[in-house]
Amino acid sequence: MPPSLPPIIERNLELVLSNDYFGSGGSVDNFRTQQVTLAAKPAARWSLLLDHSVLTLSKVPNAGRTDQLSASVGYDLLSNNDAGRNGRVTVGTGFRSTGEFSGQRIQNGFHRLVDSKVLIFPYTDTQRTDATAWFDAEYFTTLRQPGDATSFGDWRLGAWWRINSLVTSDAQWDASAALYAVANRRSLALWFGLRSDWRSGYDDPVLRETAAAEDDLAVVAGLRFGALVIETVQQLNNEASYGQVRLISSGDKRSSSTARIPRFGLEVGFLLPDVHLHLAGRTPVALFTAGHSDWRESAFVSFDYGEPQHRDNNSVFVRSVQLGGGLEWQRTLRPAWLSAYGSLGAGWRDERLIGDGALAGEKSSSVGRAVLLAGTGIRVDASHLGSRWNLRIQLGVTGWLPFGDADLQLGELTLPVQNPALNIMLGTTFDFE
Repeated sequence: MPPSLPPIIERNLELVLSNDYFGSGGSVDNFRTQQVTLAAKPAARWSLLLDHSVLTLSKVPNAGRTDQLSASVGYDLLSNNDAGRNGRVTVGTGFRSTGEFSGQRIQNGFHRLVDSKVLIFPYTDTQRTDATAWFDAEYFTTLRQPGDATSFGDWRLGAWWRINSLVTSDAQWDASAALYAVANRRSLALWFGLRSDWRSGYDDPVLRETAAAEDDLAVVAGLRFGALVIETVQQLNNEASYGQVRLISSGDKRSSSTARIPRFGLEVGFLLPDVHLHLAGRTPVALFTAGHSDWRESAFVSFDYGEPQHRDNNSVFVRSVQLGGGLEWQRTLRPAWLSAYGSLGAGWRDERLIGDGALAGEKSSSVGRAVLLAGTGIRVDASHLGSRWNLRIQLGVTGWLPFGDADLQLGELTLPVQNPALNIMLGTTFDFE
């Protein structure tokens, strides 16, 4: 279902990163421990939703893990955006699959990146896909308009309630109801209130325990500043509290980012499922594009670092460092806040095997290879940081192709490295005009 955000905040794209660490303030890693949600509104009444959740259970004797991959399309049956009232009723349908969808690779890849404990749980036997149907209703009413003769100045104060429910073809049922007080002022918004969740119909032990933990009343506090949203959901009785960091394209259609060529740009993001931190810088050039071309050309340099799991071996990780450079071409689409890009380049990739678990303390030698680099995707205007800085959400795929493979020795194992790979890129771009 659509991510929870006050309806007075317009958004055409939303990237949500959720983690139980942000909710409980410690290394919990139980129940819905990591979640990535992408929500988009390609048209006024239509919404597209994609969600990947990593579920773990550390309780003996049912310790295990499973992943959920969900997608749906929604349609606004009713929509009201009057000056003092905002409401909508949305219905949707889609699917939810349960099984092994690289959750262990992603979770432990992030853990290796921040030097946290690797979690090894067996996947349960549940592998199924169910149809889903849902509705989502919310309403916001203004209690105080900006400029009223009170001590709140230009703040708008209001109340926001939301109810929703989802059922699956396997008779699983999820629902929630929430009531919040909201205050907003230009690009700043605050909300605080209560949310109650209900879950039933789950048989798989990991799903059942996760559902039981999520079935609770919680205190919710959220903050939106420009394109950044931070929210925490603190349960009152159970242990499935969580927090979210979101990036939203807020519907700001000002086109300054399309009117001037940026002097330079900076990318910050992550690659999935082989988790890497990705950094890149760009500056405009004109080697293959004419002065009036619809394509903007840039030279880039990039740096990637990570310790992803080696294939299916959860005791071996590949410490990877990659430096690269090349050219990128970007074109503004319609609507003007959406751009497409493609890049080609080359670089150097160094890899080393690192042992964990039974192989803890083991390290191999390192081996480096030249690599070809390629990437493509979209960028969505999120907010304007002053008169010259623009923040954009970046979604794409990126890959590398080494000039030759290699084998490395780790203990008694001989394992192949320097393999070609293709990963999803999630991140942000900062452009300075």
